[in-house]
Amino acid sequence: MLKNGNQLVFDIGAHNGDDSAYYLQLGYRVIAVEANPLLAAACAKRFEVEIQSDKIKVLNVGVLKEPGEFSFYRNLTDDGWSSFEGERGKRGGHWEAVSIHCTTVASLIENYGCPFFMKIDIEGADMGAIASLKCDIAPRYLSVELNCTDPIIETLAGLGYSSFKFVNGETFRRSGPIWDHEIGWRLLRKIGRIMPPIRSALTRLPERLRVKTEFDIPGQYNPDNYPFTRYSSGPFGEQAAGNWLSIDAAIGWFQNIKNGYLKADRAEQLWWDVHARHKNARPVMPTAPQP
Repeated sequence: MLKNGNQLVFDIGAHNGDDSAYYLQLGYRVIAVEANPLLAAACAKRFEVEIQSDKIKVLNVGVLKEPGEFSFYRNLTDDGWSSFEGERGKRGGHWEAVSIHCTTVASLIENYGCPFFMKIDIEGADMGAIASLKCDIAPRYLSVELNCTDPIIETLAGLGYSSFKFVNGETFRRSGPIWDHEIGWRLLRKIGRIMPPIRSALTRLPERLRVKTEFDIPGQYNPDNYPFTRYSSGPFGEQAAGNWLSIDAAIGWFQNIKNGYLKADRAEQLWWDVHARHKNARPVMPTAPQP
C-alpha cells in the first residue's frame, strides 16, 4: 500500500493514463482510478513496468458518494463522454450500460493514504466523488471538473479549501472565450485581426489583463514544456496558471464565466477545472519533471 502522502497523487478519471504519466514523470506514486473497463485495462498495459515497481496502481472502479454496484454508461462514440450520468453517457446514441463496482474517496484515502494532490474528472459525477471527503482528510491540493449546475466551489470551501484557480480545459489558462453578445471584445478581436501589431501587443499583456482566449499567447500554458496531450489536465497546484483567488472572489469569478456560457446557450460546452488549495496547506511546488 502507498502511504507516503507527500509523494502520492490520486488520478480519479484516469482515462487513457496521460495525466498519470505526467504525475509519474514528476516523481509521484499514483493511484489511477478508471471506471471504464477497457480504458483501465489499457492503462494497466501501458504502465506494466511501473505497476511491477509499485509506482502506480490501476483500479477499475468508479468513485461515487457511496460504495456499491452502479450502472456506467460507456459511450461507444467517444470514450470521453462515458459517465455514471445517463444523459452524458448516452450522448451520440451509441452506448452500452455496464455494472461497475464503486468505492468512495474516503475509502481510497483509508486504503492508500491522503494524497498530496487529487484530480477528479469523471463527467458529471464529480460532486458524488467529493461527497465523502472531510476537512481532516482533505488533500492539500485538488482539481475538479466544473459544470453550470453543481455548487462545487461552495462545497470545497466547506471542506476547508480557501484558495482557488480556474483553468480552461483547452488552454490550461484562465482566459475565457469571446461570445457573440460581447460586443466590445468582438470589436477588439476584429481590430487585432486587421492590425496584427495590435494583437501582438495584446498577447504580451499580463495574463490578468488579457482575460480572453483570443489574446492568450498561442498554445497551452506549460511552464515545464511537458508534452501534454488533448487528454491531459495540465499543470496543477502552485504551477497551475493564474493567481489564487479567495472563496468570495472565486465564486464571483466563476459566476461570470457561467453567465457567458449560459447566455450563449453553450452550457454543455463548459470545459473548466477548478484547482483548490486547502487552508492547512503550506504552498509547495510540484516536483520538476525529470529529463
